Amino acid sequence: MSESDLEQWVAESIRISASKGYHPSFFIDMIKRHGAKKAMARLVNSGKIQSGLPRLKTLGLADEWSIEAGILKFPCQFSPEECAMAQFRLDNVDDPLLR
Repeated sequence: MSESDLEQWVAESIRISASKGYHPSFFIDMIKRHGAKKAMARLVNSGKIQSGLPRLKTLGLADEWSIEAGILKFPCQFSPEECAMAQFRLDNVDDPLLR
């Protein structure tokens, strides 16, 4: 899948999140500054779980529409380390020590 497909997925993710009452304004600002792919990579490499992932989990959207889910859906757009970190974050979203 192409970077264009990734960008379309991100736009849909933001739309769906907003429809459930979550507006990821920090992520949207990062996309404007860095582009979707780089913004996603920066966030997953940050070393901590941002507030958006637990919020998306609460809304039932984390496994399909989180940044981490997008990285796993488009693994050819990201490094193996970024994919592993995305999976780790999804697996450990409830661990308060990682926030």
